[in-house]
Amino acid sequence: MAQSALRIVTYNTLNGGRERDGALHRLTAQLDMLREIKPDVLCLQEGKWWDETGGERVNMIAAALEMEARLAPSASHGCHLVTLVRPPRVRFLRFYPDVAEGTFHHTVSRADLKVEAAAEVLRVLHTHFDPFDPAGRAAEARWLTQYGDRNDTLLVGDLNSEAPGDPEPDTWDWLPATQYSRNRIQHPDGSYGGLDKRAMSALLAAGFVDPAADLQLEFAPTAGHWREGDRGHRSDYILRSKHLAWRVESYTVIDTPRTQGAADHLPVVACLRQAS
Repeated sequence: MAQSALRIVTYNTLNGGRERDGALHRLTAQLDMLREIKPDVLCLQEGKWWDETGGERVNMIAAALEMEARLAPSASHGCHLVTLVRPPRVRFLRFYPDVAEGTFHHTVSRADLKVEAAAEVLRVLHTHFDPFDPAGRAAEARWLTQYGDRNDTLLVGDLNSEAPGDPEPDTWDWLPATQYSRNRIQHPDGSYGGLDKRAMSALLAAGFVDPAADLQLEFAPTAGHWREGDRGHRSDYILRSKHLAWRVESYTVIDTPRTQGAADHLPVVACLRQAS
């Protein structure tokens, strides 16, 4: 019997699923949703407060999803990253919580994974790019370009950047002028141009492949629904290295009333199968 496709999911939980009053109803809804998706590899961003009491919440989440977890502490705002795998099909061989040694706004972790029946190790780089500074995002992307031409790597996470082929805004009314510097190209004279897509451009030029473009899918935003007046945009990705020994069979943004109510980002799901 042929193995089912390997399901990879990335999801920004928004403050770890916690409301300002401490309520966790969003986290409960997120876990219910993720149980139904049943990922083999799951990358969660903004795991705020999840490192407290010895990582008790990480352990709770792992148990609820019947997965094994590794936490990568963030250098900023407590927005920790958590990578989870589903044994026995997928197991951690090695895990490095910060392969860039403190140079990222948050961090970039690396998980070397053994996938059942696969001869090759699958390397998962998990990150959350700088949300405030396009130049910072571009620098983080440059650090990761060394992996773009490999045969074993997925780059997963919230990259806070749109891709070169994604549509430009028709108007800037949706964006406060005080946030232009976070999102737009700034010319030498101080004026602003279009969206700053340097981070994604660098990754794609280095060999990383955007499955949405590769599969010729219609544009599907992963964020922008949470705040009234915002525009739908892409921020969350599962990119494969150029020669990855797995092909992306399907690539889906789960956009439903349920997922729109659970966080300000939507889950992205890639199904991979070993190339024959």
